[in-house]
This record gives sequence, C-alpha cells and structure tokens, in this order.
Amino acid sequence: MEAIEKAIEKAYQAHISSLYKVLSQSILSANGDPSEILAAQSRFKKGLEFAADVRQKARAAAEL
Repeated sequence: MEAIEKAIEKAYQAHISSLYKVLSQSILSANGDPSEILAAQSRFKKGLEFAADVRQKARAAAEL
C-alpha cells in the first residue's frame, strides 16, 4: 500500500507543478491585462480543486 500511496502523491505533485507552469505562462501571455490574469487565476484555482478531488478519489479507490 505504501507504494500506491507514494504513486498517488507523486502524481498529485506533478499535476500541481503542471498547473503552476500553465498559470505562469498564462500570466506572462496576459501582458498585464487584468481580466486575462483573473481568468488564469480562476482556471488555476479550479485546477487545484480538481486535482485535490482526483487525489481524494484515488486514495479512496486504493482504500487509503
């Protein structure tokens, strides 16, 4: 079970890192446009919520 838990956590961390990179690129591409920056932040927040939900469901499926 420890290997499964570590795999889930590693996948979760990778997803968070990917979301951060997308946010960074989106902010850079926004060129200071406040509405585009807010949209990028909103997508990031939704992505974080989704990642946390998937993590929870994966842990439940693995009975952790």
